[in-house]
Amino acid sequence: MIKRKSFPKQSLMLAQCLGGALVLLLVSMAVPTTNAQNSGENLQSSVQISKSSANSYQIVNETAYIKPFFDTSYIISGSSNLLNNSQNIINSTIINDFLSSPTAGYIIQQNNSSNSATNATNQLPALPNPFVDQETISATIQQQLSEAITSAIDIDYFEVDIECTFGNKIQDWNCDVYSLPT
Repeated sequence: MIKRKSFPKQSLMLAQCLGGALVLLLVSMAVPTTNAQNSGENLQSSVQISKSSANSYQIVNETAYIKPFFDTSYIISGSSNLLNNSQNIINSTIINDFLSSPTAGYIIQQNNSSNSATNATNQLPALPNPFVDQETISATIQQQLSEAITSAIDIDYFEVDIECTFGNKIQDWNCDVYSLPT
């Protein structure tokens, strides 16, 4: 029968503690603090745009129709100063993204209330188009963003969020500014 010798419990615990301290020391030395700070600075010096979209389709007789209600929301985050400096690229990014979405062709214009006597005397050659054109969509998005960014600049907080919600009725579109004081 072979006898095996074992380390005393105290020696084993000391070895584990020293091994843990050595691993901690190696990990601490592997990541210089200057790199950690630089990556944080890069994140803080940018503007982020997030998009969320909800819509649904209905299929009738092998044809797909978009349901009458949908929303597309954009959240733009960054400092007031960066939002101001990036206003043109923010506008073009959101406008191009929105116009390329399948819902862009279903934006309804504001109802024009008109006098029924005028309608009786003027014959329309065709039914009026209830949908807005791309130029109106672009101009409305640009106006909403401009007003929100101007408001964000006036607030002058380090971190600002602008939330824009664009649904199927253009008159209901809006952008709201949210911020936390520093």
